[in-house]
Amino acid sequence: MAIAVRGASAARLALPVVAVAALAVESELRIPVGLPGHRGLLWLSVLVAVALIARPRGTATAVGAASSLVAIGLGTDPTTALRYAAAAVLLDAALSVPAVRRHPVLLALVAAPVHLVALATTVLHGTGVATLGDKALFHLGFGLVAGITGWGLWKLTAGRRKTDL
Repeated sequence: MAIAVRGASAARLALPVVAVAALAVESELRIPVGLPGHRGLLWLSVLVAVALIARPRGTATAVGAASSLVAIGLGTDPTTALRYAAAAVLLDAALSVPAVRRHPVLLALVAAPVHLVALATTVLHGTGVATLGDKALFHLGFGLVAGITGWGLWKLTAGRRKTDL
């Protein structure tokens, strides 16, 4: 019994650690796709999956905050790095709504507007305001895809979990 408990604890710890590492890599990774918001496919998918899988609630916020701090430590602009923490707080807040806990696919839909926090960094920097409408649409689209991806990861791990949201 003790081995199973230790294994469960290690698994619970592994997800947030791997998530922070993934977001740290993403903060340094540059893939010149030329589409605004495409980077959210990775970092927001990870945060949605953490929000749905990890226990206790609030783990996504901790992962987002840790990822923001690591990104700043790696040289990312603090305003830009804030997107991880801000998005995670919004995802955890959405999970506090009973309907979202009962129907986790709703978190995938919530991820679309949550991804607009990445666009907010552009506005805070004062760059790219002229094309804000197009950028917002791309961010909403990529946010939705990231949300569906994170929800899909949650569904894939459903057989390994004993507790629901």
